[in-house]
Amino acid sequence: MPLTLAEFNVPYTIHKICGNEKQRHHIEALGFVEGTTIQVLSKFSEYYIVLVKGSKIGMDKDVAKRIIIVSE
Repeated sequence: MPLTLAEFNVPYTIHKICGNEKQRHHIEALGFVEGTTIQVLSKFSEYYIVLVKGSKIGMDKDVAKRIIIVSE
């Protein structure tokens, strides 16, 4: 499922990053790589705060929907 459907404070594993090569590279450069654990901490309007590799990162809905996750 896309990250936009995740529940708050529940650990998920990144399964896949979607988009063209430039979009995938940008997302992966932020630390969002397959197999990494991720949590959605909060959502405000169209923006998400997520925890990945010990860092809190903000992203908009367009980026979040490109990250496909699975339950741990």
